Order: sequence, then structure tokens, then C-alpha cells
Amino acid sequence: MAFQDNTPALYAPLSKEIYSAYCKLVLTLNELPERQFRQKTCSGTGGKVSPADIVAYQIGWGSLLITWYEAGLTCDAVIMPGAGFTTWNYAGLAQHFYTEYANTPRAKLMKTFKNTVDRVIEITECEYKSGNLDKLGVWHWCRLKSGKEWPLSKWIRVNSVSPYKRAYSLLRS
Repeated sequence: MAFQDNTPALYAPLSKEIYSAYCKLVLTLNELPERQFRQKTCSGTGGKVSPADIVAYQIGWGSLLITWYEAGLTCDAVIMPGAGFTTWNYAGLAQHFYTEYANTPRAKLMKTFKNTVDRVIEITECEYKSGNLDKLGVWHWCRLKSGKEWPLSKWIRVNSVSPYKRAYSLLRS
């Protein structure tokens, strides 16, 4: 499975971080034979997981981020964290993502991951160009229950760069 770089020029430093972490992770995933891709040998959220589960986890959180952002664009209510969950049950959400993509063929799973990353980068680039990426108070859903506000860039980072780097480390350990 060859890795193709079709990403347009990136301007936002965060987009470059996302893309770099994504590429590093995908190159590692592409080295794995199919049988190893499905073996639950990594310590992940909720116990032992497979590299396929790790990809599902990335897709799941990226998709939630996209959903929150798109709801925020139209000022719709943002259901957090989503996927039928009303509390931040990380192990439960992870299991939901693993189950949702359990029977997805590898090529389709990797394409879905790429499409998710591409959309996150599009959002990052758009908001960087508008000047809203690092601004507080722009997105109502970026306020924590404690009242503390995060800029959109932090939500993007914790749902892309950080977990991609963690996934890479899990696969290399």
C-alpha cells in the first residue's frame, strides 16, 4: 500500500504539524502486514487494541471534531462528546470507534482516515486565514464545562496531532 502525498500547500503551522504527524503514523501503519494490522497487541484506550483499532480511534475523534465545528458554523447545538454519549467516557467512546470500524477493509479504513485528516486540515487552514484559529470566544462549543475557554487550535491539536503522535509511539513500542 503506497503512501501518496497529494496535500496542497499548507500555511498554518498547525496544519503542518497535523500533516507531519499523520504522515509519520501512516508510513508506520503501511509497514505492517495485514495479519499484524488486525492483531490486538498494543496498549490503547480501554485495553489491548490492534493497529486497525488505533486508526478507528483517530477517525472517530477526528469525525467528532468535524461535527462540532460544522455545528458551530451554523450555530446549532453541539452535542459533546457525541456518538450517543453524554459524558466524556473515553474508554466507552474508544470502544464505540473500534466497533464501528471493526469490519472495515484496511484500504477503506485508511482512505477514511486520510479524508478525515484532509477535512481537519481544511478547517485549520480556513480558520487560520480568517484569524479565528487561535482566538478565544469565537466558537461557543470551545468552552469547557468549567467555563474555561480553549481556542479552536487547541481542540484541533488534542484531536489530531497529539493522538497521532501517541499512536505512532504505541505502534513503535
